[in-house]
Parts: sequence; C-alpha cells; structure tokens
Amino acid sequence: MTTLDKFDFSAGLTPDVFRAFFVHCYRHGVSDIHLQSGGPLVLGHHGRKIRASAFTLDHSTLLLLIDSLFSPLVKARIQAGKGDDAALQLEGDSQQRYGLERGERIRFRANFTQATIRGLNTAIAVTLRVINNQIPALNSLGLPDPLYQTLAHLPVEGIGLIVGPTGSGKTTLLTSVYQHHGETTPDCKVTTYEDPIEGLLGGPNWLLQPQQCEIGRDVPTYAEGLRLSMRQAPTIIGIGEVRDSETVEGMVSAALSGHLCLGTEHAFSAGHAFARSIRMLPAENREPLAHDMLELMRFIVMQRLVPTTDGRRCAIQEYVLFDDEFRESLRRHEYTQWATVLNKDLAAQETRISDQVWKKYQENRVSEETVRSYLGNSEFIKRSQHHVR
Repeated sequence: MTTLDKFDFSAGLTPDVFRAFFVHCYRHGVSDIHLQSGGPLVLGHHGRKIRASAFTLDHSTLLLLIDSLFSPLVKARIQAGKGDDAALQLEGDSQQRYGLERGERIRFRANFTQATIRGLNTAIAVTLRVINNQIPALNSLGLPDPLYQTLAHLPVEGIGLIVGPTGSGKTTLLTSVYQHHGETTPDCKVTTYEDPIEGLLGGPNWLLQPQQCEIGRDVPTYAEGLRLSMRQAPTIIGIGEVRDSETVEGMVSAALSGHLCLGTEHAFSAGHAFARSIRMLPAENREPLAHDMLELMRFIVMQRLVPTTDGRRCAIQEYVLFDDEFRESLRRHEYTQWATVLNKDLAAQETRISDQVWKKYQENRVSEETVRSYLGNSEFIKRSQHHVR
C-alpha cells in the first residue's frame, strides 16, 4: 500500500473500529472509501485504487454498519431501490476517540446504491468522499500567473465558473478563492450555497464571518438561495453546483444587479461549460440571456487532476479570461457557435488540458497510458510522429 500504512482491524468490524478507520484514511490523504457487499475495502488515493483489507465485507455486516454509522432510514431507502446520500461527521473528545484530538472534526459525504455485485442481486455499494477541512492557500496551488492574478483580484460583479468532472478539485479551488478574499479583503462578505457544505470557511482574519448554507437544510434550492442573497449585500455569492435552468438564470439576474457570482459545474472543457450553461437557460429567452451571460462572464476555469509518474497527481487548468476583445470576437458569430469558437481559440494557443498533458508527457511527468487516455490513440500517434521525446 505505497505511502499508506495498513490499518489494524484485529478489534473486529465494529462501528467504532470503522470510525477509527475513516480517521486513518483522512490522515493519509485518502479521497474516497469504497465499501461493497462481499468485497474488500478499497481506497482512492492520488487517483488510484488501493485494496485496504485482506478480508471481504459480509453483506449483513455492511447493513449493520449503515444502521450504526448513518440511520436505519438510509438502509430502508437503499433496499427500496431509491439510493441515498448522507453526511457523516466525526468529532474528537477528551478521550481522543477514533484518533481525533478534542474539538477536531472531520466529515464525509456518502452515497449508497443497491446493485448486483458478483451474483448478489441486493448487494450494497457505499462510496464515502473524504471532505478535506484544510483549505489550501490560493498562492500555494501553483496556478499560472494570469489565472492566479484573476482569482486573487476578483471583479466586483459578473460570473465566474470553475468546472471539471467529479473529483477534479473544483470545490477545493473555489473554496481557496473564498478564503483568500475573506482573509485579505476587510469588507468582503461571502455567502455560499452548497450541497453539502464542504470546506469550512472563516477564521480570525475575517471581519465578517462567511455564511455557508446547505441546500435542503437551510434553503430549498440554489435558485432560492440566489434570490435571498441579493438582499444581504454580499461581496461574493457562491454556488456549489450550477446544474439547472433556475440556477443559471438566477446567476445572470444576480450579476446584472451588480453581484459577483462564482460556481462550479460538471463539464469536460471550458467550451463545453459555456455551451452547457447557455443550454440551461430558458428556451423562450435563451438568446437574449446568452448575450447577457457573455457580457457578465469573467472567467471559466477547467481543472483536472492528472496522475503523475511519482504516484501522485498534479492539477492542470485550461482557462478563458473574458475581456472586451474576446467578447467582440464571439459577437461576430451566432451564440450557438460561441463554445466552438472558444475551443478553437484554446486549441490555437495549445492551452487545452490535452495539450498540457502532452507537455507533461514530454517532460516524463506522466505515463504513456495517461497521455493516451487524454488524447485518444489516434491523436497520440499523430503527435508522436511529429515529436521525439
């Protein structure tokens, strides 16, 4: 288990042992914990899957763990074929239970699904995402200087998106932006809407502590949160995930009224994020709202965490910084073509994620297997014929 110490399960597979195991995973930089009926414990570590137990987890044991660690209601929803999401929080006390210091708190986001696994039709799969409470400093992330300067000196109004697939560090980057501005801008007020709340913002250097609202607990929807926030004089409105028409329209409305709205979105390129955001706008008003969005968009950052040859991962970004010249170049085209133009511009500059992974490959920092997965075989062969490592 390279760089990961083995955990001692000799005390049995009790809920408290698993709580201690989860703390162990947190301490060792694990990103995901996978539990399956009849399967071993498997961990996600620096983008790779690692077996963490010699034993396999009996189906009945997993059901008991779900009851104890979460709730019998969770089990009932799973067995009804509905699946479920839940949060788990562990907190240390004076006895330092589970290996946590007094007052130390760690959190996990869990997803539960019933499935057929190795012939068992009612098997259960549990995935716990470790929520990292440590917010990295923005200047420690190794961002390209133009991008760092943009994120460190935000505009007073507009829209900014940080996009990528699940597990690409979108939320970590955005949380670092919030924390940076809360600590360095005396009159900054940050209000976020998240599902669930991940990094806990705030600290002694904040004049006004941030307001982090959880969807379903504090407000019903992102759109309602946006509506409420416009009456609270925020400096930054944060949206945990831009995923529906009402949220996109709400961000445009808030930005038009002079607010700065930042959010994350699932997308596989900066151009895809722009096109997806436009497609989520109401069909009857899509074109005029798309033009509003073009005026309001300040940046789109696409991030991936790429496995490197040293067994770790590095963050790579492709990004578009919107200025008057770039907006004018897009206005020469139909709004339905803007994403295509944007992607062509990134390709011409060789600043796409695939271009940067190729450069890492040329520097022997990523493997051939990795670069093929980002470029595709035909593009890899074409580039290999024109470049010698």
